[in-house]
Amino acid sequence: MLAQQTELILSPFIEIYDKVVPKDHKLRILKEKIDFSFIRDEVKEKYSAKMGRCAEDPVRMFKYLFLKCLYGLSDRGLIDRCMSDMAFKYFLDLSPESDVIDPSLLSVFRRQRLVDMDLLDYLISRSVRTAVEMGVIKSRTLIIDATHTNSKYNPYAPLELLQLRSKNLRKNIYASTKEPDTYRAMFPKKPTGKDLSEEIAYSRALISVIREKEIMIDVPVGVEALNLLEETIGDIEDHFTVSVADADARSGHKSKETGDFFGYKSHLAITSELIVTAAQITSGEKADSQELKELVRKSKENLGSTEEDKKVDNVLGDGAYGGDDNLKFAQKEGFTLYARPNPMLYKSNEQKDDGFELNKDAGMYTCPAGHIAIGKSVIRYKKKGKGNDRLQFRFDPKKCQCCKLRDKCLSKGAKRRYYSIPIRTKEQNGQMEFSQTPEFKERIKERYKIEQKNAILKNVYGYRTTLSFGIESMRLQGAVAIYVSNIMRILKLSENKA
Repeated sequence: MLAQQTELILSPFIEIYDKVVPKDHKLRILKEKIDFSFIRDEVKEKYSAKMGRCAEDPVRMFKYLFLKCLYGLSDRGLIDRCMSDMAFKYFLDLSPESDVIDPSLLSVFRRQRLVDMDLLDYLISRSVRTAVEMGVIKSRTLIIDATHTNSKYNPYAPLELLQLRSKNLRKNIYASTKEPDTYRAMFPKKPTGKDLSEEIAYSRALISVIREKEIMIDVPVGVEALNLLEETIGDIEDHFTVSVADADARSGHKSKETGDFFGYKSHLAITSELIVTAAQITSGEKADSQELKELVRKSKENLGSTEEDKKVDNVLGDGAYGGDDNLKFAQKEGFTLYARPNPMLYKSNEQKDDGFELNKDAGMYTCPAGHIAIGKSVIRYKKKGKGNDRLQFRFDPKKCQCCKLRDKCLSKGAKRRYYSIPIRTKEQNGQMEFSQTPEFKERIKERYKIEQKNAILKNVYGYRTTLSFGIESMRLQGAVAIYVSNIMRILKLSENKA
């Protein structure tokens, strides 16, 4: 049964907060400036109006998740902090003497109350609305890009993951003492087999000994390792006992620097003020370019209700967004797209260092050996939007067979060489010309801001690795992280404005 909590109002110790929570404390500012009551209306249908005992206020439960993300804590670490930190209790609308929830309720709230709702879009919409109401969004420029989040379950099987977590816990404990053998004697005997149930039993026994003996209870690194092992046991029991990998995650490639990854992509649109206006969370293999239209559409809806409020003047992105479809979409929607065409088109085959050169007089390519192509044809993609049509040049097989470079130039079994280049559309040619203008070169410099936002999400709000299992959990993680980052950014901008 859903009911609002009133402990704070009725507490005789309320004045304690005036002494221990400074007026400039960020949690006090958050509590005073941000209204979280919208959560109650959004999830009330998930509660019974008459049956069952009184449930924890969903607003407070959401605030727990907010604090967890803001301070980078585990479920148990969060609750331990809430028990002793008066600022946390003040933010949660708890009286100083009130008890806090059991950590297991956080998992229940995520699974039962936040399931089957588009929390990602909803929270972004709410935060953008707050930004608009507080007057901190001035620009009509969107900057778009994708960032990746690694799945924490790959590449380990459940058994391997438990072994890794327990090993890390023991390692931290042994490193904290000059006599590690003392602790080794206390701990249960490690299982030697490959049975998952035995490993779970061992992990539980290890946790029990550490808690009973109060080992490293005052060392944050040890406490977090202990909490992580405990949460891993719960995740494995809740989600899988046999599967090796996160079934929803996929392999993807971001850049030469980051290489391949296994997990998810978050496609983001932000304003020049670093406020996220829209997000799409997909598996890791999805292409960035396909999400531009939806990001722009969602951003417009979130920015306001009138056509003037929804107006977007410019969209900045990297070469992944410079495709023909996106260029046509920009023209249709009336905004300027600052994105270079696909690098393959932008650099063109004429500039490639592969030995093939265009003979402009003949309209044909010559190979590294100096032979000119004898014909050309157009290769068209049957599926629209798959890519640019290509112009394919073919060389004389007689010359190829007797050429001194044939071993390097021809693939095994091939009798002649083909060479193809993409055919640029009118829009792409126009965009290439535009990308060389001083206006473009100056404006595109602002694109660094999306990289800055991605770094903040990863380094501050735990976006580098998934917290749980599956794409729905990733969307929940993204929803909370983006909302928290947006709210904190809004407060920062409002302070600067004042």
